[in-house]
Amino acid sequence: MITKDEVLMGREKTYSSEYTEEISNNIDKLLIPLNKLRIAYGNPMKVSSGWRPPSLNKKIKNAATKSNHCLGLACDFEDKDNKLMLWLWNNLQLLEKLGLYWEDPQYTKGWVHLQIVPPKSGNRIFKP
Repeated sequence: MITKDEVLMGREKTYSSEYTEEISNNIDKLLIPLNKLRIAYGNPMKVSSGWRPPSLNKKIKNAATKSNHCLGLACDFEDKDNKLMLWLWNNLQLLEKLGLYWEDPQYTKGWVHLQIVPPKSGNRIFKP
């Protein structure tokens, strides 16, 4: 199972002034579909970027200014071998069923970005 501690990455302590009850609640909501996906996938999923405090997000090259990571609504997973990406392509109906949105993998080489809020386009697979 993917845990809250994995998504928080210890940042709730380092950036305690930016960690709110709303973010905590959002992460709890995010973990529900992520863990259902993880069970269906049947393999470990390693968090590469979970919750990002806004002050940290500003320091990350190419990070979206209004990243859903800052609100605890998105999570990235390592995918150096593209196994998760290929599995997701074959299970798009599950993403829809779970209410997950996937950043187009052509923009996320080596990782998979999933979020629980629809992008502006409303597309299940979206461009950043």
